[in-house]
Amino acid sequence: MKKAMIAFAGLAVIALLGGIGYILFFMEEETPDTVLVNASSEQAGQDGTSSSQPRLNTRKNVETEADLLDALDYEIKQNQDTVGWLRIPGTDINNSVLQAHDNTAYLRRNERREQDPYGCYFVDYECSVGAREEFSQNTIIYGHSDLKDNPDGPRFSQLFRFTDPEFAKNTPVIQFSTLDNFMNWQVFAVFYTDLEFNFINPNPPGGVDQMAATAMSKSLYDYGVTVGSDDHVLVLSTCTIKYGANDTNHRFVIMAKLLPEDAAVPEQAQIEESESTSSES
Repeated sequence: MKKAMIAFAGLAVIALLGGIGYILFFMEEETPDTVLVNASSEQAGQDGTSSSQPRLNTRKNVETEADLLDALDYEIKQNQDTVGWLRIPGTDINNSVLQAHDNTAYLRRNERREQDPYGCYFVDYECSVGAREEFSQNTIIYGHSDLKDNPDGPRFSQLFRFTDPEFAKNTPVIQFSTLDNFMNWQVFAVFYTDLEFNFINPNPPGGVDQMAATAMSKSLYDYGVTVGSDDHVLVLSTCTIKYGANDTNHRFVIMAKLLPEDAAVPEQAQIEESESTSSES
C-alpha cells in the first residue's frame, strides 16, 4: 500500500510539472519577441514588436490614379479616419494613411481599429490634409518599425531600404495622395537624427526651407534638390536601433517635397553620398 501511494504521488508530481510546462510553453509562444517603449504622442510610430507581420487590410495595390480613387473610396467606407494613400515604389508600403484627434489613437490599432502591435500609418493630428493647397507646409506620417532596422521587415522597417544607395537612386519619388489629388513627392533627404531637431512641427520655426536645410546637412546623400520657403514637405518617421537597442532618442527619417501637378517625374535621383553620412546629428 505504501509503495502504491508513493507511486501515485510520483505520477501526480510528473503530471503537475507537465501541466506547468505546457502552460509556460504556450505563454511563451504568445509573447512578442520585443516589447517596445517610447509611446509618447507626438513621437508616435516609434515602437513595434518583432513578433509577426502585421495584417495590412488592403484590398488592392495602388499604382495608377484610378487605383487610388477606387482604393481610397473603399478604405474611407471601412474607416472614416482614412485621409490618404502612401506608396513607395520598391517596397510593400502601399497602404491607406489615417488621422485621428491625437497621435495615440492608432499607435496600436490598424486600419480597421483592431489591436495591432504595428499600428498603421498615420498623419500627425496637427497637420492639415486634403487638396494639395490645403496641406500643411510640413506633413508628418508616422509608422512602426520592427526595431531591427531590417529593410525587409514590416511597415516602416522598409524605409531602411533608402540606406542602400542603389535603392535611393532608383526611388527618387514617393506618392502620398488624397481623393482630391494624386501627388508625387521628390525625396531630398534621408537621415538619422536625435529629437533635438524639431522636424515634426507642421509649421517649422524659421520656415520649411530652414528645416529642410538642416535635414539636408544630416542626409546620407546629397540629392541636389532645393526646397524653398513656399514648398510643401512630407516627412516619414520611424524608430531606429542605430544608436543602441534601448535608445529612444533617435529616428530614421525620409523627407520629400511636393512636385507641381504638371512637373515631370524624375526616373532616378542624382545623388552623391555625403561625407558626414550622419554620424549623430
